[in-house]
Parts: sequence; structure tokens; C-alpha cells
Amino acid sequence: MITKEFMYCRYSVKDKEELFDRLTKDLMAKGIVNEGFSQALKDREAEFPTGLPVKHGVAIPHTDGSLVNSDQLIFATLTEPIVFNEMGGDDEDTINVNVVVLLAVKDGQKHLTVLQNLIEALQKEGFVDQLVDANDEEEMLKTVNSFL
Repeated sequence: MITKEFMYCRYSVKDKEELFDRLTKDLMAKGIVNEGFSQALKDREAEFPTGLPVKHGVAIPHTDGSLVNSDQLIFATLTEPIVFNEMGGDDEDTINVNVVVLLAVKDGQKHLTVLQNLIEALQKEGFVDQLVDANDEEEMLKTVNSFL
């Protein structure tokens, strides 16, 4: 579920739509998700934003598992922040996000558990800093494995 292949260090995208499209393309190439996953992410993000107001700005985009074939977490640090709406906020509450953790989890109960564990890890001192400071995918993977 956590692999070096889906660590994106200093990834460059212009907005969340491009991010969802590009990551979905990579996931589809490996048979992890099906057609429509990117649109499902966009639809859910519009309804239930996932931006977290933490240091560096973090977003945890996800959608239900109906389009997921096998579980995968994708971690991306961005070269330039992109705008997400704040989780639980109003329409005008936006966050400049530098770290994205995209969830592709098939089972609903497992999805909730993974999301809870991830949010706990993101609140731990140093986790987001170490992700942002990572120089490559290998460093990102080591950081993720040490906190999760």
C-alpha cells in the first residue's frame, strides 16, 4: 500500500485538477484504479474539501473505493503550492498545499482506519517537515515508513 513508486518528490502541477489527472493516470497504468477515479476525486473534493490547515499545508484527497482495484497511498511534495479548500471550512476558506497524500483504498472500513492513522501521523512533530525536506523518493519513503 506504501511504495517508492508512488512517492512524488518535488512534483510540479498547476492545480489540483492536473494533480488528480496525472496521479490517476499513473494509478490506472498499474491497474490500481479504474477510469473515472480522477473525476470522482474532483467531485468529492468539491463537496467535501480535504485541505488541512497545518504547517506547509496538507491535503488528503480521497473518494469511495468503488473505482479502486488494490490499495495504494500516494505521497507528493510540490514544487509550488496549489490551492485546496479547507476541510470543514466555508467556500472562501482556502489553503496553499505543499504536501498531498492521495488515498486509493477499496474497503470502506479500512479506508476510515487508514485515514485516521494518516491524520494522526500528520499531527506528529516532524512528519510533514521531513516530507517537505526530503531530497528524493527514497527519503520520502523512509520518512513515511518511520511515521506510519
